[in-house]
This record gives sequence, structure tokens and C-alpha cells, in this order.
Amino acid sequence: MKLVIAAAMQEELAPFHGSYNVKQLLKRGKTVIEEVLDQNGYALYLVETGIGKANAAASASILCETIKPDVIINTGSAGGFLNEVEIGDVVYGSRLSYSDVDATGFDYIFGQVPQMPSEYSLNQDWLTLFDSLDSSKDYSIHKGLIVTSDSFMSQLDLVKRVKDLFPNALASDMESTAIAQVASFYAIPVVNIRGISDIAGVGAATSFDTHLGKAAAHAFQETKRFIGILVENQEIK
Repeated sequence: MKLVIAAAMQEELAPFHGSYNVKQLLKRGKTVIEEVLDQNGYALYLVETGIGKANAAASASILCETIKPDVIINTGSAGGFLNEVEIGDVVYGSRLSYSDVDATGFDYIFGQVPQMPSEYSLNQDWLTLFDSLDSSKDYSIHKGLIVTSDSFMSQLDLVKRVKDLFPNALASDMESTAIAQVASFYAIPVVNIRGISDIAGVGAATSFDTHLGKAAAHAFQETKRFIGILVENQEIK
């Protein structure tokens, strides 16, 4: 089994670098791929994708062609929506969609790239794994829709528009749906595990700077826990 842990920034990968011994395999543009050494029974790679959809898609293409993983775990921080989550919580993305794609004039669903799915959902086997997880004593775990945009969710009018369009959305990030779109071409599942660093539209930029470390640490804890479950269930695809 080959597992990839992908995050946009070094700060989001810092807890993994503090826990694993790695060697760099490839650096291309914003993409940095590292192999985790001394693994038992499976191969593990860390990937820094760069921020935003284009960087994430480029990284996903590179790693799908070079590493050919069985699973991509996209992790790091996200902005949570008010009254859905709290800072420090972790959201498992069971569904991923774009919140800034509008081709509705051609009868597509808002968020749907023309000729592509309206959203990217995990199959029931993966959802069953999600449902087996209990909340940590230090933070709550949520499972549901995460939306992706090239905009950081700091402006209240933008946040309101996104929430009106996606009332069930728990959080917003800037990479995951792009990674899922590319990975779907290779039939590689993408699991999105995000720590909440800020509440969208509520002092989000300042909160992000303050709580990024906490969000990354909690996402790291959940990612390691989820990898343990995957290793025990290697038949899951």
C-alpha cells in the first residue's frame, strides 16, 4: 500500500516532519515530494502542494504519475463556518465541491465544472471507516461537505454567499476538490482531513495566523489515526 499525505504549506506538514524521518525525492515548481523512511508494511510520502487550486492540481498530477498512490490524504487547515464547527475541531470531508465555479447558464449545478461531477464523494466503505471514529477529548470531529475556493474566506459577503449556496458545508479550503478532481482521473480516492484554524468571516486572517499550529497538530493526530485504520483494512480501496 502506498499512502500520500498532501498539504499546501510547510507549516501544515511541520507535525509530520517532527514525527517522521524523510528524504526528498522530487521538487518541481511548488511541489515537494518526500519519502518517509523506516516504514513497516506500507510506503508513505509527504507532499507539499503549494496554496490554491492550480498548485494543488499540478501536484496531484505529478504524484499520481510518479508515486501512483493507493490513497491521497489531503490535510492541513481550513476555515470553518459559524455554528457548524469550532476552532481546533477536525473535519473529515465526506463530500468535496467547488464553491467558486458557476456554469449554471449551461444547466450545470453551481460548483460543477462543465463535463465533470457536481461533487466528489467517498464511497460507502470509506464512509464506514469515518463513522467508526470517535471524537478526541481535546476537540470534536465532524464529517460532511468541505468546499474549495481560490478565495480565503475573510469577507462576510463572500461567506454568506457560499453558505447560501452550500448550506450543509462545514468548512472551506483552497485545494481539496482540485486534488480530488485530478485523482479521479486515476481512480485514486482522496480523503480530506482538516483542522479548523479560523471561522470564516470572523477575524479569519488573524485567527488563521494565531491558530494554524493548533489546526495542523489536530489534523496530524487524526491523519495518523486514520492511517492506522487504513493499514488494518488494506482491502479498502
